[in-house]
Amino acid sequence: RGAGGAAVTGFGARLAAAVAARGSQVALGLDPDPARVPGGAEGARAFCRRAIAAAGPACVAAKLQLASFERFGAPGWEAFERVAEAAADAGLLVIADAKRGDVGVTSRAYAEAFLRPPVDALTVNPMLGGDAVAPFVEAAAEGGRGLFLLVRTSNPGAAELQDLELAGGGRWHEALARRVASWGEGLVDGSGLSAVGAVVGATVPERVAALRALMPAQPFLMPGVGAQGGRPEDLGPAFGGRAAGAIVAASRSIIFADDPRRAAEDLRAAVWAAYEAG
Repeated sequence: RGAGGAAVTGFGARLAAAVAARGSQVALGLDPDPARVPGGAEGARAFCRRAIAAAGPACVAAKLQLASFERFGAPGWEAFERVAEAAADAGLLVIADAKRGDVGVTSRAYAEAFLRPPVDALTVNPMLGGDAVAPFVEAAAEGGRGLFLLVRTSNPGAAELQDLELAGGGRWHEALARRVASWGEGLVDGSGLSAVGAVVGATVPERVAALRALMPAQPFLMPGVGAQGGRPEDLGPAFGGRAAGAIVAASRSIIFADDPRRAAEDLRAAVWAAYEAG
């Protein structure tokens, strides 16, 4: 139960309900680039609101990249808040892509900053281990929010560390996946999904089936489709038989498309087909 004793609905159930209601597993990535979006923080805010209006109906979530707003200083934080509110008002789940993570007391401060309305979920860097992740897990449980912990990211350089072979066998990202599954065990609701999910890059489809086996209850947030080269048709194993088992994020390929609405609709159809194909 949250503040005032009101019952809190688990993030897994809210995610599953949103996917079912909107018929989409697409997260609209909002990464306004000053080189393409003039006008500073206000220009970024206006651009993102237009993207939400155009592409939002074909999406289930909006993923706001914090760095794209933080670069503008205090006005950027104001723009982030306004864009997050606009996304929530449009019926989208709001994912703050902040990749925060630090010692316990600092993680608690990050959790207090982000895991509150209008934000529904936060990306977290688990590099510092369980004591640094625990404050995020506690805050997510208290407020019915979600987490997506970095496990195997989409960038080419991820292989340098995340694919390292461990002395005891297996790869570094596989050991991390086991810990993420453990951290999320107590937050699995009636949907079968945990509030503690995982970031798994769409650019490494050869890793997806093994990671799904290691994290059966984790919703996957999958960046890398579109500009980074990931293909939705390769992602069937990510869903684990659940429509809400994976959320596929795309930014540049939608927001800078000639027709963002059509780009989002096409991706929605391709991702849903991948889920149905398994």
